[in-house]
Amino acid sequence: MADTLSRIVPKRIRRKHGKYIKKYLYPVKTAARWVFRWRVFWLLVFIFICATVWYPPVGDRFVDFMARRDPPVNELPANARLDLKTTIAYKKEKLVIVRTNLENVALLAGSALGIGDIAGRKLASISATMPVTSSIEKIYVVQDEKKPDLTAFEIVKDNLYDAFKAYMDVLAVQIVTIDDKPVLVDDEGRIVPYDKTDKILRWARLIEDAANKYGVDPAIIAAIIEQESGGNPDAVSRAGAIGLMQLMPGTARGLGVDPYDPAQNIDGGTRYFLYQYKTFGSIELACAAYNAGPNNVRNGRYLYIPETRGYMTNVPKLVEKYREAFAAKQ
Repeated sequence: MADTLSRIVPKRIRRKHGKYIKKYLYPVKTAARWVFRWRVFWLLVFIFICATVWYPPVGDRFVDFMARRDPPVNELPANARLDLKTTIAYKKEKLVIVRTNLENVALLAGSALGIGDIAGRKLASISATMPVTSSIEKIYVVQDEKKPDLTAFEIVKDNLYDAFKAYMDVLAVQIVTIDDKPVLVDDEGRIVPYDKTDKILRWARLIEDAANKYGVDPAIIAAIIEQESGGNPDAVSRAGAIGLMQLMPGTARGLGVDPYDPAQNIDGGTRYFLYQYKTFGSIELACAAYNAGPNNVRNGRYLYIPETRGYMTNVPKLVEKYREAFAAKQ
């Protein structure tokens, strides 16, 4: 202790405050040792997380390991079985979300520093798989309640939050089958339907009515409903969007519909989607404008909004699913 004291404390201070230094030196050294140990631990955790996200061999083995864990609930029906293939696919999708969101953060930071141009990124066209046959010149929205332009800070915050949430899903979520239907078991043990097709098709008649009225593929309407509300007619978002197709109150007023009425909500949502298609001229930009707001499409920031990126990824897949579902009904 004396040798340590002489090395790190000047002689004049030792002479004046020696007894106090001796008294507190040991706990200070212990605390320093503890901090250093935990610093190394968290550094290793950070390196491991980066490896699972950006190095596919590590990520694949990690996903496979996490997918084989027992669901985080003690009481499941006796006929519940882990759906390993679907769980692995789900967790891999979540890792892609984590990677994409972190890349968005890096690109936005680079753009702020004058490196790169965020408006230069483009999405692959999905128009070929999502035909709209409506005479869109007839579509007009009197009043459009515009969503606010998001700042770069808000987009970075949303990307980081969604990346964290997606990584937690990789760690915790399992998919099991009960009565041959897949359900999702989250980290709190809640059981929710994994496939929402039945919840959406209960509105099939209203969807087909709007599709026939405006000459649009009903699968597009169904896909937007699943992505927006999951088929819940009473859904209200944090931003105040209402109903099956999540219309903002001002937009609903402009469309002249009651957003709480399922038939009017679907009719208004279909018109609003076609209005965005008329404005931007492509299906992918119409989807982005429907979700993020027209201004965020015009300034290119929709490409970095996590919810909208998920929208652009999921809607084409859902369209194909509902094409098959509507074809099977006929």
